[in-house]
Amino acid sequence: MIRLESISKQNGRQIVFIEASAALQKGEKVGLVGPNGAGKTTLFRMINGEEQPDEGQVSVDRGVTIGYFSQDVGDMSGRSAVAEVMD
Repeated sequence: MIRLESISKQNGRQIVFIEASAALQKGEKVGLVGPNGAGKTTLFRMINGEEQPDEGQVSVDRGVTIGYFSQDVGDMSGRSAVAEVMD
């Protein structure tokens, strides 16, 4: 399970989340959509442990595997995005 418990996050003067909570159960599939700057990448970085929320807690149960393809991929040496993700 992945749990977001009352997380708050601010980037500079921009408030991204205020006391947001969610839980993703084993086997659930979710999509995250929104305009640029809405906090999608920030949320994934918090789930991956690359960033911490300003308040609240993000927890990922032991044994959970998270697949994440960064938007900052750099040079893919002529490979397709699908090939890079599968690698």
